[in-house]
Amino acid sequence: MEWKTRVTELLGCKYPILQGAFAGFGTWQFAVAAAEAGAHGIITASTSRTPEKLREDIRRCRDATDGSFGVNLTIGPTSLRAEEMLEVCIGEGVQVETAAYKPDALAPRIKEAGLTWVHKTARVKDALHAERLGADAVIVVGLEGTGFKNPEQLPTMTTTIWGTRVLKVPFIAAGGIGDAHGFLGALG
Repeated sequence: MEWKTRVTELLGCKYPILQGAFAGFGTWQFAVAAAEAGAHGIITASTSRTPEKLREDIRRCRDATDGSFGVNLTIGPTSLRAEEMLEVCIGEGVQVETAAYKPDALAPRIKEAGLTWVHKTARVKDALHAERLGADAVIVVGLEGTGFKNPEQLPTMTTTIWGTRVLKVPFIAAGGIGDAHGFLGALG
């Protein structure tokens, strides 16, 4: 079966599935494995630790797969040189996923560079904010997902129904999707 969705068209992946960004083990090798399986792989910039290493990791990933991949830049107090990491992504022409906090400081540079940009957050209202800033797609992580949390976070299927009704850009559900039934539900 050939999948044709707004997400597959935007990111160039075979399936509308994105690898999560995993601090500590979101390596280029992991991104290659996801991309080779037809998903959209993600290199986690904080795992690369330095801009120089991120550039090397992007190039290794590109050499190892023709599949779709990008780089996650988590924004916040524990971010490792997000602005410098973004400049590497721009130089390498790779898709960017910002995550966690408001992407306001990075958004103008991402848009100016013409990169495909996905923003990941825990709340629909923050996804709407990213859409207004020019994000090409948004991910909302439901309460069942791992990673950052917010006291206003809702379960995945609640955010999926709400998000698909109010957002104009492609909406990507995350969290608590563990089998084919949940996957089909997330496709809404």
